[in-house]
Amino acid sequence: MRNYNVWQLAHGLASLTQMQIDAEERLRANGDSPVPVERMNNYYVPLLKLCVAECERVELTAALNRMAPFNLEIRQGISWSELRNQAKTMLEAIHSELCFRRFAFVPTAKATMHDKFGLVWQEIWDKLSEVKEDSQRAIDCYALEQDTACVFHMMRVAEMGLRNIAKKVRVKLTDRGKPLPVEFATWNKVIDGIKSRITAVRAKPKSAGTPDKGNRDAESAPHKRGKARRYVEKDGEINSPLQGGRWRPPDPVPDRSRGRRDKLRPQLQGLAGL
Repeated sequence: MRNYNVWQLAHGLASLTQMQIDAEERLRANGDSPVPVERMNNYYVPLLKLCVAECERVELTAALNRMAPFNLEIRQGISWSELRNQAKTMLEAIHSELCFRRFAFVPTAKATMHDKFGLVWQEIWDKLSEVKEDSQRAIDCYALEQDTACVFHMMRVAEMGLRNIAKKVRVKLTDRGKPLPVEFATWNKVIDGIKSRITAVRAKPKSAGTPDKGNRDAESAPHKRGKARRYVEKDGEINSPLQGGRWRPPDPVPDRSRGRRDKLRPQLQGLAGL
């Protein structure tokens, strides 16, 4: 889709109209006199170049043909009356050709999405350059409300992405006992091949050098508990950064020697009375 902003053409038409108005005012005020070279080169010539560029974009050949005699008069020195007539002729040529040109209007929401599409998809294009053309055609169709064509191009994008995934996981396909390239396989066959590869990878036993996470946690639990017990009481307080958290101090160890002293106390008292 050729992206064209109509405001540029409107600006060119407004410039020609202003040129014609300026020339008429100078004629009424001072009569017909040459246009100052400085004003012509610094103001009117850049406006004419803008108009020519817009006429080339929308292929207004009649208006472009009028520029040859206009430029000739500018080089030779043009009067205010000739400037008015040439500007008027250019406007009439542009209006006569615009009747045969067609422009499509894009709603604001879709135009915003169309303008930002390249920024959003640039990361995808960097990895899958082959989907760039179809994705761009898809957003063009979406902006022009050609939804069926948009779906067609996006399905092609999805197909390229699917086959790229199949190549990444090294899918091997066969048809009637013969190798089948991924590019020639149906979607269903490619998807089944990807699923088979994923299932095969998940079914592989884990190596002895990489224990399961649950086993590692169970093995390290006693070490963590022993490390926690290293924190001791001091003056009735727990000297631990985990105080107030989930860890609490262990229960105090009972004094078992006290029972033995109670049993020996009568005997000791008898010996003391001797």
